[in-house]
Amino acid sequence: MRLPFTAASSAALLALALAPLAQAAPTAISNAAFAATYVRDCRSAAAQTAGSTTPDRCGVVLDSSGQPIFSRIIEQQSQLTLGGTTASATATNPIGAHGGKATTSSIDVSGAAGVLALKQGAFAGDYARTSGHSLGIQSFEYTGPGSVTRTVHNVLDFTANVAPTPILDNPGDTGLGTTAATVYAKTRVTVFSLSTASFDFDPDLGLEPQGSGFWSAASSRADFVLEGQINNDGITATGTATDITFTVTAGRYYFIESYLGLWARFGGELDATHTFTSTLGYQDVTNAFVADATGFVAAAEAPTPVVLNDNFGTVPEPASAALVGLALLAAGGVRRRGGQNPASSSALPRA
Repeated sequence: MRLPFTAASSAALLALALAPLAQAAPTAISNAAFAATYVRDCRSAAAQTAGSTTPDRCGVVLDSSGQPIFSRIIEQQSQLTLGGTTASATATNPIGAHGGKATTSSIDVSGAAGVLALKQGAFAGDYARTSGHSLGIQSFEYTGPGSVTRTVHNVLDFTANVAPTPILDNPGDTGLGTTAATVYAKTRVTVFSLSTASFDFDPDLGLEPQGSGFWSAASSRADFVLEGQINNDGITATGTATDITFTVTAGRYYFIESYLGLWARFGGELDATHTFTSTLGYQDVTNAFVADATGFVAAAEAPTPVVLNDNFGTVPEPASAALVGLALLAAGGVRRRGGQNPASSSALPRA
């Protein structure tokens, strides 16, 4: 079921509705991957009838709550892999491309232990708004000895044909209400631990990759510990690096989840197809990062991963990406380390 867009539902935007795909039972996962692309035609019906190629409908009007009203999504390509390590999606609509490149998204956590590779590109036609989203989770058991400090090091490299905006879809976004080419990037990395090697994920409840991710499905468990989380919204410089440092204890299972989201509109091009990486290791005495997964045993891919695809061409105005989303953490329901806070979805950019 795809729900209509309302201001009240804006916090849950970009949720993937999986119920129509398959009434799947909850699946125990140690690894998972998600990739999606979205394309919007930013012309009003009148502009389309007139054959205009000037955008006049994408986020140019604010509703009574001050939220942008968006044109319809005309294409969604998405893939969710439960128990697997890869997912990919590529826009096929011509306006989801620019400069000879199409909007694309992929995630691969099948390589070296502790390495998550996310590749993405957002390329928008002159009257389009596009976005790509990739999310992956990889897990390990720490076999010891004892307890040690480890770091997840994250780096995003990209090229763009315009300077990225630090704000998207909110007051202060210099591209909001204009026809200027715009690009935007954000990342989130979450590390949590459990006493077991897997947790249940129910695809019928949907997936909200920008905020909740896979990790919120485990957050209600008594053995859940949020080891660290870092959000990097509105990235403006290539080579931007972030780190999460946490303590690992022998016998516990550690899960690294990494998210990358890119947006482009009105001729914008943001190319991160050469990878956003999250890598496990440690910081040496000079504070330099050293990749090292010693003592960690990575979980194997499931013998038969569950792969769910949700692709469509057009949805009626004023619909948006389905708003399903997992419930966020209940107050007081999570033990946290390092002063990290779970992601808030109250101001998530829409697809």
